[in-house]
Amino acid sequence: MSNVDIEIFKRALQREKIARKQAEKILEDKSKELYLLTQELKKTNQKLEDLVGKKESTLQGVFDNLVDAYVLIDVSGNVLEMNHAAKKLFGYDVTKEKLNVIKLVYKEDYQYAIQSFQQLVTKGSFSGYKSRVYTKNNGVRNVHINASLIKNKKGKPIGAQGIITDITEKLEQNRIFEEQKQQLSTIVDNSSLGIALTQSGKIVQTNKALQNLLEYPQEELLQKEIKDISLKNEYAVSENHMEKMNAGLIDNFSINKQYVKKNNSTFWAKTNVAAVRNPDGSIKYQVALIEDITEQLESEKQKEKLLEDLERTNQDLKDYAHIVSHDLKSPLRSIYALVNWIKEDYSSAFDKIGLNHLAMIEKTLEKMETLINDILSYSSVNNKEELQSSKIDLNTLVDDLKNIVLIPENTIVSTKKKLPVINGDSTRIQQLFQNLIGNAVIYMDKENGVVEIDYEDKKTHYQFSIKDNGIGIKKEYHEKIFKMFESVGDNENSSGIGLAIVKKIVTLYEGDIWLDSTPGIGTTFYFTLKK
Repeated sequence: MSNVDIEIFKRALQREKIARKQAEKILEDKSKELYLLTQELKKTNQKLEDLVGKKESTLQGVFDNLVDAYVLIDVSGNVLEMNHAAKKLFGYDVTKEKLNVIKLVYKEDYQYAIQSFQQLVTKGSFSGYKSRVYTKNNGVRNVHINASLIKNKKGKPIGAQGIITDITEKLEQNRIFEEQKQQLSTIVDNSSLGIALTQSGKIVQTNKALQNLLEYPQEELLQKEIKDISLKNEYAVSENHMEKMNAGLIDNFSINKQYVKKNNSTFWAKTNVAAVRNPDGSIKYQVALIEDITEQLESEKQKEKLLEDLERTNQDLKDYAHIVSHDLKSPLRSIYALVNWIKEDYSSAFDKIGLNHLAMIEKTLEKMETLINDILSYSSVNNKEELQSSKIDLNTLVDDLKNIVLIPENTIVSTKKKLPVINGDSTRIQQLFQNLIGNAVIYMDKENGVVEIDYEDKKTHYQFSIKDNGIGIKKEYHEKIFKMFESVGDNENSSGIGLAIVKKIVTLYEGDIWLDSTPGIGTTFYFTLKK
């Protein structure tokens, strides 16, 4: 080999070494780059796995917490998965027992279920399926189902999924609502009150009662507005209320107004109008209840006149009683004075019989004055508005009456327990107790007379009793004795008006009075006074 050849070989070898080093450097750099890329891919894959895990966890949470039931099945109808709502609805747990959807289909709805399943296969989904299903624990339920097919990458069906909503309660509520709606419709149609449904013043619905009141058929009323059946000068009043209702200031109002019938005659009616509003507060429509009060307003005028006449008559009677009392007392006092003068001037001229006659005249005059005073008292007990109300300690009142009423030494008046403090007119309450205690004393025929006062608290009223062991009262007199000038026996100290006054006072205090009595044994008067 020549030197030239050797030199060429050396150079070639040198170039090869350089090229090899360069190749090794490129390979080393590429390896390093690939390593770094691999590490980066590992990190990215880990992040993706974490994200997928989180997504799966989130989706599982959504799946488990769906309000509606979710069911996943294979192409044979075997249930693969159920969420918590589905387990609760159907009562099955497919992780512990096998279940095919055929087992859930209600037998009478089987054909409908097959048709829906065919639609699912051919069209890929169905919605609005409503049917009954069997459940393990809850019997038969009504459900609404939306379902869709699940396909693989090649487009071949591998299963189906469905959202099932339990509509059992909803259907029952709808049934009840429709039933109530029908009942309401029946009530409205048969109501004695006229009923109108209006929108912006236009009549949109009426019932038979209103049609009869106005003497219009339904089809004619539906062509009219409220102003068409109202008097012009009165419509402005109701229109003012309607403006307030439209502005949201009021939701209802009531007025008395006149309506115009088809024959142009009118009638008075009480009208109650209520607004039915949309969710935004605007008025959807108004409901008007119309009651014919024409006869009532006649009767009310008569009632007012009667009350006025009665009030005037009562006042006239009261004035008359005072006048009669005054006119009668004057000659009585004159006669009483003359008798006293005769006794003083001519007592020596009278024998015992004559003096007895004068004494009888004096007693008669006293009885007449008592009678006049009692008539005046009775006439003045008229209405509760005239009573002066104050607190009355009945214990003090009874003690005071013991000093006023002439009580014989052989008779004891007592209270069984402490009496209450009541609100009332002191004069009237005193008259009430004084008359009853006085009667018990007057008609006492026992050597040891007993008059006992007691009471019971009856929530809204006090019930009092005044019991004695006197002569008693026969049953046939129990009602009679409360009338004017009626009394039991012929006791000279009785005017026959006391119990009539008692009855009137008790009535003023919205109470009742009655008695239990056995002749020869005694009597108990009971009466109640409103608190």
